[in-house]
Amino acid sequence: MRTLRLSLLFITLGIMGVAFLVYQFIVSRDTVLVPAEGGTYVEGVVGAPKQINPLLCQLNEADRDLCSLVFSGLTRLNESGEAVPDLAETWSISPDGITYTFKLRRDARWEDGAPVTADDVLFTINLIKQPDFPGRKDISELWRQVEATKLDDYTVQFRLNQPYAPFIDYTTIGLLPKHALEGTTAANLDKLPFNQQPKGNGPWRVAELNTSGGRISSITLEPSPTYFGARPKLGRFVLRYYPNSGSLLDAFRNGDVDGMADFSSTAETSAASELPNTTTYSMPSARFVALMINLRKDSGALALTELPVRQALLLALDREAIIRDVLKGRGILAHTPFIPGTWAHDADVRTSGRDLERAKQLLREAGYEVSIVAPSNVEVWQKGGEPIAFTLLTPESGIYPQVAEAVAQQWRELGVQVTVIPVRNIVRNFLATHQFQVALAETLLDGDPDPFPLWHRSQASAGQNFTGWENAEASQWLEQARTTTDRALRVELYRRFQQKFVEELPAIMLYYPAFDYVISSRVRNVQVAPIVYPSDRFRSLSEWMINLRRVPASEVIPQP
Repeated sequence: MRTLRLSLLFITLGIMGVAFLVYQFIVSRDTVLVPAEGGTYVEGVVGAPKQINPLLCQLNEADRDLCSLVFSGLTRLNESGEAVPDLAETWSISPDGITYTFKLRRDARWEDGAPVTADDVLFTINLIKQPDFPGRKDISELWRQVEATKLDDYTVQFRLNQPYAPFIDYTTIGLLPKHALEGTTAANLDKLPFNQQPKGNGPWRVAELNTSGGRISSITLEPSPTYFGARPKLGRFVLRYYPNSGSLLDAFRNGDVDGMADFSSTAETSAASELPNTTTYSMPSARFVALMINLRKDSGALALTELPVRQALLLALDREAIIRDVLKGRGILAHTPFIPGTWAHDADVRTSGRDLERAKQLLREAGYEVSIVAPSNVEVWQKGGEPIAFTLLTPESGIYPQVAEAVAQQWRELGVQVTVIPVRNIVRNFLATHQFQVALAETLLDGDPDPFPLWHRSQASAGQNFTGWENAEASQWLEQARTTTDRALRVELYRRFQQKFVEELPAIMLYYPAFDYVISSRVRNVQVAPIVYPSDRFRSLSEWMINLRRVPASEVIPQP
């Protein structure tokens, strides 16, 4: 009987085991794993936050990351660079472009449950206007020229001195809660305990802040229960801060973080992208890299003031080869100083590719001829005994010296003498002082694409028009474009400007940089678009998922 009982037990266990295997087989065939809400995503960042305050975060990218998640403004910029509603439900602009009226949504709440009202808007603007405001001076100067009025608890009106189409961009700045900070002045804005323990109105709230060695080492965010919009799918979002690129890469390699945001180091990002179970997202940026040409006659390189010479320099460049071989593909060929994908960019305006024979023909037609220069016995183009020769300044760090050397080598193949000089603080020490002949420079285009400061003739002496380009037609179009709110008219004016730009070549456009963002493959629903600031990588964060759950295959809706 004992033997019989044991036999029956083994038979029963065997049947149960087979049944379990059959069940698992059936389940695996009829169910699938899909992303689920909850879970914790950890991202590593080089640097550290200092002040989680929307009025001060523009000075530190780690601060900007947090402010973009914890605070909301009246408007926000979408991936096309257009202002769309955020705390403001709607807004209107008077026909003369002077008065802007914003109506706030009535379901917006601060983290403590208090409503977001017009009082918060005026409180924030008044802090920015104060003379001792410690944030960005250009923001303060703009708002000092604006009259802000509360029409009712949920309506505010801004009145400008004159029409200024880019003004709408300034309404993206995050608001501060009056009820929590009343009595605060601009002078002590950067000393508030609030900056470490913020109470925001955005989709996330600061749940935990850790420090080490006097610096913030990590911050944990959780979905805000009072946010008016869609609740994020992630349960927690942790930002860990590292002192340098090497330590961040080690953390990513060891699995301490799920993603790494290091937009200053191509080498570490490239190494991370080669690790198993990772996904690399390449994000076009709202920046352009160009060869700025000093058109002033006292630059010491008179040949650069001649249009045929600038056209020949463009035709001598194989910019696609530079993007492929030097940047390793991390860039997009640039034609105009407007970013592809934004509303003002004209894809039909294009510059020529490499054509050395055409470049030489242009130089001959301009009166230049080839001469042999001793002792190197190289061929150079000269006119009146003066060769086409100049210096090419480049920032001394990053990939720029390699790009500059590639450019110089291609120009030497044409027969132009070029000396590459790496320098520090190229904008402040050389471009702003006009002490350059040709300079490799990267320019950020944040928000509204208005290029007036960079290319209008009024900015050639003391502004940011470093090349000294003074084209009357182009300047007139830029003036008209920034004083009208008619989008169609602005598009047409910028189209004319871009065409004139590529005709006259005050600068030779090289590429729009692309930043690689490396994340563990277990993070799903990540979508990236063109970015202005690194914090823009979080535009779709509310949709990211890291958990999985099993559901019947019949319930899964196929994606188109």
